[in-house]
Amino acid sequence: MWLLQKRLVRGAAMTASVGTLVMGLGACGQGDSDTTGGVSCESYAPGITDKEIKLGLTWSDTGDGAASFTAFRGGIDARLGLANANGELFREVTYAWRDDQADPDLNLRVTKELVEAEGVFGVMKAGGGGAGSIPWLAEKNIPVTGIGSDAAWQNRANMFSFYNLGEGSSTAWGKIIRERGGTRAAVLAISGSKSNSDFSRQYAASLLESGVEIVKTYQFAEAVTNFEAIADQIKENNIDTLAGVVLPDVAIELLPALRARGVELKAAVLPLGYDDKLLQEDGESLANAIIVSQIKPWQANTPEQRAFLDRMNLYSPQIQPATSDIAVDGYIAADLFVEGLKLAGECPTRESFISALRAVTRYHGAGLIPTDVDLSTNYKEPSACYSVVQVNPEGTAFTPLFDSEPLCGDLITTDRMDELLGTT
Repeated sequence: MWLLQKRLVRGAAMTASVGTLVMGLGACGQGDSDTTGGVSCESYAPGITDKEIKLGLTWSDTGDGAASFTAFRGGIDARLGLANANGELFREVTYAWRDDQADPDLNLRVTKELVEAEGVFGVMKAGGGGAGSIPWLAEKNIPVTGIGSDAAWQNRANMFSFYNLGEGSSTAWGKIIRERGGTRAAVLAISGSKSNSDFSRQYAASLLESGVEIVKTYQFAEAVTNFEAIADQIKENNIDTLAGVVLPDVAIELLPALRARGVELKAAVLPLGYDDKLLQEDGESLANAIIVSQIKPWQANTPEQRAFLDRMNLYSPQIQPATSDIAVDGYIAADLFVEGLKLAGECPTRESFISALRAVTRYHGAGLIPTDVDLSTNYKEPSACYSVVQVNPEGTAFTPLFDSEPLCGDLITTDRMDELLGTT
């Protein structure tokens, strides 16, 4: 959900080669490989040669929020660095990138540059203004991976994500709050942002379907917000839950103001912020906050998680701490391309990539996501399973909730959502 934050960034462009090429493996099947590596094909898809696979990336490189995107790119570098070092695809994987300045119109323009001028095979999306190019990429049947936090990803067979915000909603958010005893909610939204508005509606429908009353709704503008006044209103209205687009920078201000007034919330639920660095800087202010994540809790300390951290330290040592959901998002965006290219064979086409990867019914996201994902169907409806962690009372650590198991909700159709929100 980190894409809920608005980012205004300037443009930039460059080409990046990731990792060290290791070409010690022979090849078999559709093409012939020589002793120096590479694969010979009768014909090549765009972005494919006998020695190279070239991908594209759109993201925000500079300006507000750029630090978050740096972690996303770090995850990409770690996964592609591993693929190159192990010779997983018999070719070196490189990528060219463009800065879309969080502008949909610019995103469309720079995406066309990547495809038409750079000749990339497919595109990884790190958010920003990514929705601007989605219809064009679908029309051209160009493979796309990333985090599907825009509803426009839904029902696009060429677009792959382990998580999809989609259209409609699920009861997961409301279920989290009811499990913690919350019944009366203040819902926060950010004015002037369509993506945030869409998410706020989905969130509100989840609460209402789960029996949580929405007592107050607050529209936050970019201007300075009077958190003291909001805290007063929350106390006066006996509100026990803070929900919606509760970004960390808002929670850091609002939660201490509520505590100063003696308000003990049943649940303060953030859609992002599962990051050790955040605790290091503002953990005390976030004490007892609940954070919903699309990745497996780091406290599980699985072999796959340890392997991910080792790879981040090797290929992206600048990302510290590497226990970041955003870094995982980038890692999985690259992993989807690696896995799809493996399945598509030594002489892949865009069509063979899409059909092969779309047929995967149990994608495990390198072991970093809460549950296996059925890629053959997950692009058709919103994701409904999340990991849930809570900041401890001292603000020094995250504790997984629900016995470290993912919490899953039931689908809410768009018609039912409209009915709940009174927009039918």
